[in-house]
Amino acid sequence: MMKRLLTAAAIALLPVPAGAADAPAVPDWFRAIDRDRDGTITINEMHSARYLRFARADADRDGLLTPKELRTDRPWLQRFAWFDVNRDGRISIGEFEAKGHARFVALDLNGDGRLSLREIMVMKNAQQTGKATSG
Repeated sequence: MMKRLLTAAAIALLPVPAGAADAPAVPDWFRAIDRDRDGTITINEMHSARYLRFARADADRDGLLTPKELRTDRPWLQRFAWFDVNRDGRISIGEFEAKGHARFVALDLNGDGRLSLREIMVMKNAQQTGKATSG
């Protein structure tokens, strides 16, 4: 909790660009998820994008993802154990949804129910810095 508050405080201290020309380019993946184009991602927008990704990966359409189905998707395979909470060797839609919700909450640094690109980038940078300093 304290870590989250400190991160939120760090966001508040970040300089705000003077104009749109100074704003960072919005990545295609962010634009694809931000369906209403308001510059933020809601939990519903995030879940919609995640469900599509799950459905594309679920080759046999049984509602479960296996390492075999994910064999060409390295990022998913690297996080497979994190998603597979019950350790049955499959990721159910329920496990996937629960982890997605937890991730959304962790990224929503100011608790407003929306993810800005800034929030996502702050967390991404914090994770990369943590990896660089922790090991």
